[in-house]
Amino acid sequence: MKTNKTYKLNTFIYGCKPLLVVNPKIFPQVNLGDIIEIAHPTDEYSPLLLQVKSLKEDLQKETISVDQTVAQAFKLRAYQDVIVNIVDPKDVTLDLVELTFKDQYIGRGDMWRLKKSLVGHVHH
Repeated sequence: MKTNKTYKLNTFIYGCKPLLVVNPKIFPQVNLGDIIEIAHPTDEYSPLLLQVKSLKEDLQKETISVDQTVAQAFKLRAYQDVIVNIVDPKDVTLDLVELTFKDQYIGRGDMWRLKKSLVGHVHH
């Protein structure tokens, strides 16, 4: 789904909610597990990519809801117009991630578990 249609961004304080909440009536083509790109209409900042983990029908019309802290990190403000697209996971998948742990002991078993939790998953 590529569109230039704008939606209002709604923010909320993260609690037990997922970081992104989508109304399936407004976005009928969106399924759980899809990757959503939320971008500034002017493209002045990097787009925010989040995985859909919650569909909720009682959201306001023409809005998409994102955790307030995440929105602020990507220079998104509440009630701002944003462009929303579904992206192909292959287009946004990392091929390599290098992690450095300083002044921490991590055993081989811990490293293996960390690797298993990261490979093939979207993390927030």
